[in-house]
Amino acid sequence: MTERVLTQHEIDEIVQGVRDGRLKQGKGSLAPLLRAQRLDFRHPSWGQDRIVRRRLPVLDLIFDRLGPFIQVTLTKNLRFPVRIENLGVELHKFNEFRDNHGAAACLFENVRLDPLGGGSLIVFEPTLLYALVDALMGGLGVGELPGDRDISEIEVSLLYKLRTELLRDFENAWKPWFPLRLEHVRSDRNMNVVSGFIDEEVCHIATLMISGDVLPRSPIHFVHPYSSLEPLFEATSSRGGEDLDPSWKLNLETHLRRAVCDVGVEVGSTTISTARVRSLAPGEVLELDKHVGEEVDVHVDGEPVFKGHVGQSHSQYAVKITHRRKIEHQVVDRSVGQTLIRKGLISLEQLQVARVDEMLNRKPLVDSIVARGWVERKVLEAALG
Repeated sequence: MTERVLTQHEIDEIVQGVRDGRLKQGKGSLAPLLRAQRLDFRHPSWGQDRIVRRRLPVLDLIFDRLGPFIQVTLTKNLRFPVRIENLGVELHKFNEFRDNHGAAACLFENVRLDPLGGGSLIVFEPTLLYALVDALMGGLGVGELPGDRDISEIEVSLLYKLRTELLRDFENAWKPWFPLRLEHVRSDRNMNVVSGFIDEEVCHIATLMISGDVLPRSPIHFVHPYSSLEPLFEATSSRGGEDLDPSWKLNLETHLRRAVCDVGVEVGSTTISTARVRSLAPGEVLELDKHVGEEVDVHVDGEPVFKGHVGQSHSQYAVKITHRRKIEHQVVDRSVGQTLIRKGLISLEQLQVARVDEMLNRKPLVDSIVARGWVERKVLEAALG
């Protein structure tokens, strides 16, 4: 039986027959191909949707802790009890969040979580904003929206003290796990002018729902780019910042002491022409660039480490070490942080912040600790001296 290639007309007839239902659809039929979806691999969202992303576990604990803080602050300022409900943390693209909240008269607080890179966003809904304004002006704290207008600059300035307290609560909520420093960048009243966020960027979005006897349910949203919080996956893990296993450290030290290295002495060198090399014969003497009794370099695995004098010991050539050379290579001592913890100068959480700052901003560990005002430099130098 000879194989025959179908013509284009015959292929069109088969496809049309499947669509009309005249041909049976069985295993190996063309029906699955007719339900194929078109994919645009050039679109940036295609890659974003297929990257497996996991939520930062510590965020749930942070916002569980933040709820009671905000409850106390709002109750004090509104002068009536409020209730806080943590709706959890979800992963969404920023453009999805913007489409849901960009048209509302919200207040967008741009903040930076030092030492993390990038910016974050805290969004206050208009119902809560006008309730706070009403309470501060002597009212009952009822969030009646005045038409479709945005919150004014005067109303924003009235909320300055309260917003400062809420931002301080947010900073305190992080302290048990990662005591970062919150920096307020600016306040915006229009989502379109919020910068630093890419539409397709995946964000951690946490929501706290505020409610009270006269206050309608109104949420506060916390938007953190995934890329900004990514360094915290390791820093806030169960083993983040733990001290080294003592037995592992002892075994490492033992093996290092037993390691064998090559030690050599460079007595001297000289430069001669190729013609003289060709004419060299047994008995000729080559003068080196070292004088008798001058110090020579002692190499350890090819690196000049010591200075010494060449001599004789028990009928063998020997070298007497005079002093150690200054090593130019800088070795990062990862035990500095643990030393400061053992001496009670910093906490484990503060060490995690300093290490993230060291990784992201290339700032030395000691400089990061001093810049945050945790310990004075002279105290650190005395502890590490």
